[in-house]
Amino acid sequence: MKSILKYGAFLLLLVVAACATGRNNATPEEIAELENLISNQRFEIRATWAQPMASQGLNSIANAGLLPPGSTASRIDITGATAYLRVVGDSVMADLPYFGERRMGGYYNQDKAGIKFEGIPENLTFEPLKKGDGKTMSFTIDQDSEGFQVYAQLYPNGNARITISSTHRTNIWYQGNFREYEEEK
Repeated sequence: MKSILKYGAFLLLLVVAACATGRNNATPEEIAELENLISNQRFEIRATWAQPMASQGLNSIANAGLLPPGSTASRIDITGATAYLRVVGDSVMADLPYFGERRMGGYYNQDKAGIKFEGIPENLTFEPLKKGDGKTMSFTIDQDSEGFQVYAQLYPNGNARITISSTHRTNIWYQGNFREYEEEK
């Protein structure tokens, strides 16, 4: 009985220690850098993973072996693709690959198969995250006949998560990193 109590106490201590170290404890420098990037409104998020909504179509593509190595139907490696969301001044632009299903009719344009938009967004806001350090950016933007609702969670350690809802397609999420945007020469 004593050994069970010892192992139970040890297991409880291990769980408490694991939970305590899993918290996001950003340094004041990281928080200040995040605030600076947001106030300058000149940053970009480079997506490395796409997370589409699971569907029978995506499962069929994954089962056929048509996804990049290490990818599944619900998590696709896009590190080799052009995949970004930029905020430059009062404008936003995105070029993100899209994996999912179109829900509304429309024409097929090979140049616009991904999520692409550029312009001045409506209702651009930055708010503190509900849990932990970081900010949530949200806005809406229309491109041609399609509308997008965009949420991005920005963390002081440089990680970011983007959620995009479309008027024509199923939702998709992206994970990646953000940094100050520097124009390519």
